Amino acid sequence: MKVVFFGSDDFSIKALEACLHSGMEIAQVVTTPAQKKGRGLHLGPSEVFVYSQAKQLPIVEYPSLRDPKIAEALLALRPEVFVVASYGKLIPPELLSIPTYRLNVHPSLLPRYRGAAPINWPILNGDTETGVSIIDIVDKLDSGDIYHQERLPLEPRVTATRLSAELASLSYGVLKKVLAQVKARKLRGVPQNDAHATMARQLQKADGELSFEMSAVELDRKVRGLQPWPGCFFFFKGERVGLLETSLPGLETDRKPGTVLSIEKTGGLTVATGKGVLRLLQVKPAGKNVMPAAGFANGRHLREGDILIP
Repeated sequence: MKVVFFGSDDFSIKALEACLHSGMEIAQVVTTPAQKKGRGLHLGPSEVFVYSQAKQLPIVEYPSLRDPKIAEALLALRPEVFVVASYGKLIPPELLSIPTYRLNVHPSLLPRYRGAAPINWPILNGDTETGVSIIDIVDKLDSGDIYHQERLPLEPRVTATRLSAELASLSYGVLKKVLAQVKARKLRGVPQNDAHATMARQLQKADGELSFEMSAVELDRKVRGLQPWPGCFFFFKGERVGLLETSLPGLETDRKPGTVLSIEKTGGLTVATGKGVLRLLQVKPAGKNVMPAAGFANGRHLREGDILIP
């Protein structure tokens, strides 16, 4: 059986490996064009492009899938299966009619967290589990029949970066099971219950701005859930300070939110919040290197009782 694979980033690689190890033929890998990356904003190919070249897989970069010539090219390959994993673009209806099977690898327990950021929102919302769903691809976003799901408990201190890697690893085995059902012509889906659907809206840079009026728990979730993008930050005397790592000491206080409660060389910088105490561990001031929060405090001559204000 021939497969056309659509993917772009690191999350896609494990799903592509599952296709490779399924015994099916990879007729084509479709990815997004090179984008500007890093501090120098140099053009760099997608992770899927790099991986496919290393494995000598046929790979193409399409800025859009709306060109009629793309449909002609894919139709000529006569694929029986499309597999989509973190591709970043919608597959047009005219392409979806080409294969017999259309498999989307989605990192959530659908119908929860349909949309652009299904890895981040379970952390932001304090969920205790997430998972991977393999679904049919239909016109309505992430609403196709579910072919298979597997659950993954959320560790209390997990970050979105680590969770993405864990879900990618899980997707390998989940997709292989579904591809085996495809080969046996035994694949059957179960309709999603739209009444239970929730959306994982696309993240924006503004989502990363923190206010110490928020609770310590909420702030900690944001720091873990918004990695690596958009990342979290606060302002101190007009200076933008990225907040990379925090912890929850489990303390309560009646001090004004933003008040510095302690500065410890090994324990970080503890700050009062709208509810509870947050420990700041690693920060990155604008234009500076990552540093311990205590070092930042000492460099700005902060003392206990001072208030972190814009």
